Amino acid sequence: MHPIALVQTALVAALKTDAALLAITGPDGVFDAAPRDRPPPYVAIARHDLAPRDGDGTPGFEHRLLLACWGDQPSRKRALDMAERVVALALALQAPGLVLSHIDHMRTESVIDAETGLARAAVSLRMFSEAG
Repeated sequence: MHPIALVQTALVAALKTDAALLAITGPDGVFDAAPRDRPPPYVAIARHDLAPRDGDGTPGFEHRLLLACWGDQPSRKRALDMAERVVALALALQAPGLVLSHIDHMRTESVIDAETGLARAAVSLRMFSEAG
């Protein structure tokens, strides 16, 4: 399985089992791609980039992920509450088939969307993986 698929599968599974996050999004509020025709609140992996970072003869990769946390209010509070849970879960992430290391929260941005009037938080993560 491709390293992107392995990381995304593990991350979505971790997010879908977090009671605090599900209390905000509801039981079907976590996606590995932006949903169509699904009103907020929800969390979706908006982007996942991969670059080779081989070391000592072992193939490895650098992952950069962007997760969108869409709130259902014009206040940033719910979007940032979701972002906080995403970061906490990502920092402890384990992915079967991979060894993950150097998992970093790079930044969180928030905005009130001009079109919908709803708040969104964008969480940027970086991690490294090797076959496990």
